Amino acid sequence: MSTYDDFITAVLNIDSDRIKKMDVITHPDDYIDIRISLKDDDVLCPICRNKVKIHGYNDKKIAHSVLNNRECFIIYRQARYMCKNCDLTFSRENPFSERNARISHATKLNVLNDLKRVDNTYTYVGIKNNISPTEVQKIFDRHVNIPRHTLPETLSVDENYFPESDYDSLYMCIFMDFESGEIADVLPDRKKDYLISYLSSIKNETFDEKSHKSELNNVKYVSMDMNDVYRDVFSAYCPKALLCADSFHVIKNLTFFFNKVRIRCRGGCDDEVLIYLLTKFDFVFNHDQNLDNDARYNRRLGRYINYRGIRDYLFEAFPDLKKAYELKEKYIDFNSTSSLNDARENLSEMIRLFGECGIKEYEKFYNLLINWSEEIINSFTRVNGKRINNSYIESRNRSIDRLIYNANGFTNFRRTRNRIMYCINKSDTYRF
Repeated sequence: MSTYDDFITAVLNIDSDRIKKMDVITHPDDYIDIRISLKDDDVLCPICRNKVKIHGYNDKKIAHSVLNNRECFIIYRQARYMCKNCDLTFSRENPFSERNARISHATKLNVLNDLKRVDNTYTYVGIKNNISPTEVQKIFDRHVNIPRHTLPETLSVDENYFPESDYDSLYMCIFMDFESGEIADVLPDRKKDYLISYLSSIKNETFDEKSHKSELNNVKYVSMDMNDVYRDVFSAYCPKALLCADSFHVIKNLTFFFNKVRIRCRGGCDDEVLIYLLTKFDFVFNHDQNLDNDARYNRRLGRYINYRGIRDYLFEAFPDLKKAYELKEKYIDFNSTSSLNDARENLSEMIRLFGECGIKEYEKFYNLLINWSEEIINSFTRVNGKRINNSYIESRNRSIDRLIYNANGFTNFRRTRNRIMYCINKSDTYRF
């Protein structure tokens, strides 16, 4: 095959021997027309299969985005035929685009492949392929309609803020397969009534009269943040599943309450140096913070000091803060070192310590540990060597945030749902 044949196949996606005539015209406005007509070999009437004659021609202009550095159009000289036997008139099948479409198959494929990337907006894809953003959205809506996936054995549940949705809800709800990272579905709402309706529908659609089981019976574990709605709904609809409180969410709550202790200490202090240190060096209380850096001169303290020195200086001034910090670190150690076998016993000790500490900001965390103790214990379960948690779905949520942010906000929930699953799931694709 010649270089010319290769070029024709690559650019037009047809064999060069089908071409009757082709001219490439470059216009002063920096766009290209590929004027082309095809051979009339073997054209038969689609009704009676008899020979036909040419009845006329018309030029069909088709946007073709194979040349990304400039606009390109196929001007297809489309023949119209008439059957000598039954007088039927018809046009030959167009190899470049769908009937009555003004955008080539290749352009649509380029658009759909570009939209697979989270960072590519509809506007950017439109500019790249020399079509309007509205046309890009139409192509996406026409060819991407992803059905929900079967609920996995280990289900991660989380929400994502979506206030611009045309559905009357501030949050959408994400279901993800913990093991594969595939999004099982994206729901327009996280409210209890909606979740009940959604799971009821799955139960009714998949219920087997012989086994008296549905798809919901396949779910063995559900990882969630500490949302009473999730616990109530999944306890009712997946009664055999172990509900697991996301350990990162528990620690996030603990860190929040610890910071309230720090803020209380700062608010009740008259010493400007201590106020300054509590505000500017709040990071010294972070877990895994490197405190043994080289000492630097601190003008407020009038001496060289490193981060550990600053932390200990604050502990000396605020014993309550030191006690709260040590409890926080003790829980983090429990969370990272315990196993399913000893989690119950170790958690009981943590509950006792928080209950007896006398720090008012920790009272809510103490109650949280009691109310969610079973789910916290269950979270030490491992699936294929990985402890069940929501860190994976949180990373997916960051991709979703980026997708929505780059688009300057979406409003159409159906399109947003399809785009999320299309971008994140390798197995989800377009259909022609």
